[in-house]
Amino acid sequence: MKCLASFFFLATASLLAGCVAAVPTPVELAPRCGTTYYPTILQQLSESSPDTVGPNRAATDGDFYVGQTVTNGVVSGRTYQLVGFQGIAPGSYGCQLVFSLPASYPIATGGAPTAPPLNVTTVLRGNPAAIAYPNTFSFNAFPAQLAPGPGLFGTVVPTVGGTAVINSESCDPNLAFVFSVAGWTSQTASLAFAESHAAGSPVAGVYLTANC
Repeated sequence: MKCLASFFFLATASLLAGCVAAVPTPVELAPRCGTTYYPTILQQLSESSPDTVGPNRAATDGDFYVGQTVTNGVVSGRTYQLVGFQGIAPGSYGCQLVFSLPASYPIATGGAPTAPPLNVTTVLRGNPAAIAYPNTFSFNAFPAQLAPGPGLFGTVVPTVGGTAVINSESCDPNLAFVFSVAGWTSQTASLAFAESHAAGSPVAGVYLTANC
């Protein structure tokens, strides 16, 4: 009887040991990473001073400005906003351009009580080394020197209290975009605000997110 009990004990122990051995060892998966990039170049291209190379406002007050004047159907006084991002990590993918204005964030508009729709164009794709400051970019340098991409990258209607994803593209080490008042806007219109990404405060303005 003792032998029989011992046999059942050993058989049960062996079975349990086999079950334990069959349990798969958990594998820790590396978490997906994401990075947010803020503009390192904010440069205005002004039709009023077509050969002037504007300062890099990303290094000072973060001023973002687009505008146009329309008189008797004739558009003049256009200002385009160049936004550049540098130092995007190697291996990044899915670079996504975002425009955000927190609730109650101060903006200035001209010609209408709300911000005009903005067209967004990619520039210098495939030539990331040219996205730098100092540079020779001016109103007259656009489009020849800045080589805009075919068609529009996207359109955004800036709204205080809103965040909009404009579009996404593959990631170069540096990326740049030009914002302008949408071509179908047939009236005087402008938008001005200060880009802000201070720690502890909501992001205001244009930024880029990337996966890695």
